Amino acid sequence: MAITPWHELVAAFTLSNLLVIVSTVSALVATGFFVGKKIGMHPIDVAIVSCCQSGQGGTGDVAILTAGNRMSLMPFAQIATRIGGAINVSVSLLILGNFLV
Repeated sequence: MAITPWHELVAAFTLSNLLVIVSTVSALVATGFFVGKKIGMHPIDVAIVSCCQSGQGGTGDVAILTAGNRMSLMPFAQIATRIGGAINVSVSLLILGNFLV
């Protein structure tokens, strides 16, 4: 049986951590939306696939695409997650982390 250390999990939700998380996800979604709109793609679909970059791999992709009722975008979400997700989140955390300390 797995025991989740809830006190450690709750302690991680500090104001600075939440600000970094919200800023990172918002930047990914907004960038996807505006770039998709600029190049003539459906901006909502591009924003949802961009959001998948900040999810937890395949499980996060399924959760995000199910919430947006866009399961047909799964192949694109998998590519976005594997190629761009880790790089985008890491760079965003490094940049925003310097401003919040």
